[in-house]
Amino acid sequence: MSRIWRNTLAAMAIALGAQSVAAQPVNGLRQQLEAETAARQAMDENILSILGQLTETDIVGRWAMSGTTTCLQSSTGFNDRFSPIIPPFGAAFVSQLAGTTSGTRTFNAGGSGRSVAATHAMTFPGTLHGLGFAGVSTNAGGASVATVDASFTWSIQPDGTLLIDDDNTIPQPFTAPPFRVGFTATIENLPPFVGHISKDRRTITLTHPGMSVETSILRDSSGAETGRTQRFCARERVLTRLAD
Repeated sequence: MSRIWRNTLAAMAIALGAQSVAAQPVNGLRQQLEAETAARQAMDENILSILGQLTETDIVGRWAMSGTTTCLQSSTGFNDRFSPIIPPFGAAFVSQLAGTTSGTRTFNAGGSGRSVAATHAMTFPGTLHGLGFAGVSTNAGGASVATVDASFTWSIQPDGTLLIDDDNTIPQPFTAPPFRVGFTATIENLPPFVGHISKDRRTITLTHPGMSVETSILRDSSGAETGRTQRFCARERVLTRLAD
């Protein structure tokens, strides 16, 4: 073998060895950087936790949900005093609704989630209000059960509160009474929920930050709209973390 060929082989071997040696520090450096990044993120969340602020880790997971709903409903809408509008002719039909909701909320990383629940509601006997008179309506009220299986988005606000926006475009099907089965209700302009978490991070209380007019739309089994009612609603929800 010529000296030139031996020298060439030796140079190739040295080069390959150098590449192998160089790859090990690069891979080790990448792993070190990834570990440092994860540790820094964990430290940042720990600092926020010490300061009493929420982190994504505090929220992500499955929570039991329960609470009440109380609504004032008006067939003619509401004025700027949040009172039913009394029309110059005819009458406003005013009623009250009360309900209890029970189910779960699942919070996913990145700000998405899913709500699954059932609401038992009662509508109380309504009254008629016109200019110069008020009377009892022939509507004696009733009861119903509706379910929801819908997505929502969530975020942690700068003040440390939890903000939840439900997807209120998804119809809620009725399961009772029998003649309502196949009907659905959709709530337009449902206000967001704002929540505060307990010190042990096991309980979250939710309510609406303000009052706004929402609209309940009733549709029959064919999807045709059969009723539209404006209302003000006060809602409270309590979330309790479930075991993983």
